[in-house]
Amino acid sequence: MKLIRTKAARGLALSLIAGCSKKEEGTPSTSTDAPKPADKPAVQAREAVDTAATEVKQTAEKVATDAKQAVANATVEVKSRAQTAVASAKDEAQGLIDKAKTYLADKKYEDALGTIKQLANLKLTPEQQKIADDLKAQIQKAVGNQAASDATKAVGGVLNPNK
Repeated sequence: MKLIRTKAARGLALSLIAGCSKKEEGTPSTSTDAPKPADKPAVQAREAVDTAATEVKQTAEKVATDAKQAVANATVEVKSRAQTAVASAKDEAQGLIDKAKTYLADKKYEDALGTIKQLANLKLTPEQQKIADDLKAQIQKAVGNQAASDATKAVGGVLNPNK
């Protein structure tokens, strides 16, 4: 009976050992299959962080692109306004030069000098500056000639009362 018990104990031990070492097909392996229920929150947190990082990166890129576009638009607008201002100043200066020429032709020397003085407040092109300087010299010469002529007439009237 001892022998039967020993053999039965050995057989039971062997079947237990064989049963424990056998891998079950229905249970997933921890290294290659889905994470354990305890790992799910960590995986979800990691995915949430990755998603948030991607969204932040996309938003930053969009903001940077929008900022670059805004700077480019502002630059174009500033250049356009500057060109308009320069053109306007040129036109204003040319208008004053033309006005001074008209006054000079009409022998309105004081008005012509006043118009030339207004040009001092404007940014003139080199050509406009030369024209303004020439006009000023012509006006001053004409004023001097007129004064001399008036003086001659006055003196002539005193010396020649018959005329």
